[in-house]
Amino acid sequence: MARNFFMRSLFDDSRMKHHPPLIALAALALTFAGCSKPAPAAAAPHFKVPNLGVVEVSDGIQSRHDLGGGRICLVTPTVQKDGTLLLALRIEEAGRLLSAPSVVTKSDQAFEVSAGEVGVGFTPHLKQ
Repeated sequence: MARNFFMRSLFDDSRMKHHPPLIALAALALTFAGCSKPAPAAAAPHFKVPNLGVVEVSDGIQSRHDLGGGRICLVTPTVQKDGTLLLALRIEEAGRLLSAPSVVTKSDQAFEVSAGEVGVGFTPHLKQ
């Protein structure tokens, strides 16, 4: 008996006739909620990452590269046991450290790395 009352009250539309403004307001709110602009996916950096081209590296020997705009990149390569290169980078401007990322890559494989608006890209070539 209670079940029939619940089902009848669930589908009883006589109460809906008394609330058209509420229904219109709910429909309007759902319309605007459905029209929101989606958040942009991982946005590409809006600055140009300097690309140094091919950079010759030797195990354990630091090299210095000009990035322009008063910035430099210090590269310290370490050859790992599996043959990959661990590149410790230091990007500086006027003697002040801006970023110090590390990259694991292979010889002759191009890469780019950036943090905020500081970045660099190049292709390391291991000198034998």
